[in-house]
Formats: sequence, C-alpha cells, structure tokens
Amino acid sequence: MTKIKILKPLTSMLLKQGRNELTLKRVQSSESILLDKLYEAMEFLSHIKEQVSVKGLVVTLMLALILVLSAIGVVQSSHLSRQLFTERAILLDRNDQLQLEWAQLLLEQSAWSSPNRLENIASKKLSMHMPQAEDIQLIY
Repeated sequence: MTKIKILKPLTSMLLKQGRNELTLKRVQSSESILLDKLYEAMEFLSHIKEQVSVKGLVVTLMLALILVLSAIGVVQSSHLSRQLFTERAILLDRNDQLQLEWAQLLLEQSAWSSPNRLENIASKKLSMHMPQAEDIQLIY
C-alpha cells in the first residue's frame, strides 16, 4: 500500500511532452521527504540532459571504455612480461647448471679414456703386453 502512495505522486511528477523531452511537475505533498529528494534528483538529471547531448555522451563513454581497456591491457602485458622474465632467469640458471655438469662429464671422460690408464688396465687385468719388434708386421 505504501508503494502505491509513493508511486502515484511520482508518476504525476513526470509528464511526457513530445518525443524525447521530459518535464517535471512538482506535486505538493507533505507526506514524504523522500519524494522531495527524488524530485530534486529528477530536476538535476533533466538539467544535465538539457546541457549534454546523447551523441557526445556516447562518444565520451566509448572513449572512457577504450581507455579502461587499454589500461587493463598495459597491466596484463606488464604482468606477462614479468612472468616471462622470471621464467627466463630460471632457464638461464638451469642452462648454467647443465653447462657445468657437461664440463664435469667431459673431464671425467677424458680421465677414464687416457692412454696410460687403458694400458695399465690392459696389462694388469687382462694380462696384455706390448708385442716384441719381431712380432710386429707391417702391411702395405
């Protein structure tokens, strides 16, 4: 019931005149402060509507939307750049570790395949010896 009491004066405040114009008619009502505040807000909005064109408002809103979207793009791009930089640093560190391990493996390979070590193992474990000069035959 209270809604009907408020809506009735509110609808009588708005009178349509023409295509896009709204005019306000103040209804004398000592019933509510809310209606007075609502009337003031409606007057303020109609005053703004008179001074601002819809086309200008749409263009301004579109530009503001583009500005916000580009700001979000900058933030996203910065975040992605930081993530990729961190990942690159981790990969470079891993590369350094692998290079160090590769150098150690090459050193170990050269130690295991040294001619002195191979000769020593051949003579001790396999009982191999260097052939005498008369046992060597050259084939041309």
